Amino acid sequence: MSPIFYLLLLSGLVIGGLLLGLPKSFTMAVSALIALFIYGGPGMIGMIVSNVFGGMTALPLVAMPLFIFIAVALEKSGLGEELYEALRHWMGPLPGGLAMATVLACTVIAAISGVTTAGVVVMGVVALPQMLRQGYDKSLCLGTIMAGGGLGILIPPSVVFILYGMITGTSIGWLFAGGLVPGLMLAIFYIIYIAVRSYLQPQFAPPLPVEERLSFKKKVVLTKGLILPVSLIFVILGSIIFGIAAPMESAAVGALGAIGCIAIKRKLSWSLLQEICHRTLAVTSMVMWIIFGAMSFSAVFIALGASAVLEEWMLGLGLSPLGLIFIMMLSYIILGCFVEEVTMLALTIPIYLPILLHLGFDPIWFGVLFMVNIQIGYLTPPFGYCLFYMKGVAPPEITLGDIYRCILPFIALQWIGVLLVMFFPQLALWLPQKLFGI
Repeated sequence: MSPIFYLLLLSGLVIGGLLLGLPKSFTMAVSALIALFIYGGPGMIGMIVSNVFGGMTALPLVAMPLFIFIAVALEKSGLGEELYEALRHWMGPLPGGLAMATVLACTVIAAISGVTTAGVVVMGVVALPQMLRQGYDKSLCLGTIMAGGGLGILIPPSVVFILYGMITGTSIGWLFAGGLVPGLMLAIFYIIYIAVRSYLQPQFAPPLPVEERLSFKKKVVLTKGLILPVSLIFVILGSIIFGIAAPMESAAVGALGAIGCIAIKRKLSWSLLQEICHRTLAVTSMVMWIIFGAMSFSAVFIALGASAVLEEWMLGLGLSPLGLIFIMMLSYIILGCFVEEVTMLALTIPIYLPILLHLGFDPIWFGVLFMVNIQIGYLTPPFGYCLFYMKGVAPPEITLGDIYRCILPFIALQWIGVLLVMFFPQLALWLPQKLFGI
């Protein structure tokens, strides 16, 4: 049978399984098994086994559970609360100051944890009640927390960068460096948007009341809440960016540092450590199942010639190179409504990477562009992760409708970020070039 048949078969099986609500990992793995069985019978099943085993033994995956451990430890340690409290009092007197402080806190949390969960959950619990009590418009509060939390996928040490580096064979340190400037750029965009909207509509984000403001001396004392988070960032990111340690080694040091932070705050106990490890195991297991299913699917998709058909079709569209990149970005926008970034990585990168290399694009740049784009998927219904994290920690009176309505301005800002990185690649490549000379 022709590769076109297998392209249609595999695509139909995956879409059908997702529409039926079946688990994504098993949908992709079973689709691959069915197609492979039709192609060559039971004897071909070993190809999937060898591919999954290769994925299990990939060295970059060692860092993933450690960074997840750091994120979970951050949620349990209380560092996020102290961090926000310090930023809240420094920025609170400004119109929109609490929302700006939330973005900054999410940025710091992203630079520690590497996942979106930590920022949304911690700020949803700590910052959301403060902003609502202060009289902030709930759409600004919700949108700020979800967009700020989404920075965890872009600002290093992003767990998804590790997976991208594993699939493409690119340096994780270079990817981490590439994501830093666009991540900070988006954080600045969010702060500017909050400042402008607060200036134009003061009732949306009033400044902290005079009676709640602290003296300069008390603010300085509160600043000690920044010491542990900033130290942890220096240990994790500094060791990678300055070449002191590989991402796997820095993740291990960061995990030890997270435990040390909990101990310094006198919250360390055997039961808490068990809880952190159990949560880390649950999240890691979920991600690994998705990786195995997606890797099995992509291996069969390539082996049966379906990816070659799709690649030939895309190159035959007659579009400019940037036109093809734009098509790829649109595909991620659509996929982001239904599946998470790990599935998108494993499904699309084996298809897109040969096209990118054929057109002369840098895989580091595309990886950063991918991460900027994926943040949009985190905010778009019906699947967006941040939407459900937010609903899980928001007060009962906050409905999913409220959460859906608040995301549009931030999605627009993220689209601006996508276009800027697309048309100005140096935003992603300048720092890696400076640090590593690529």
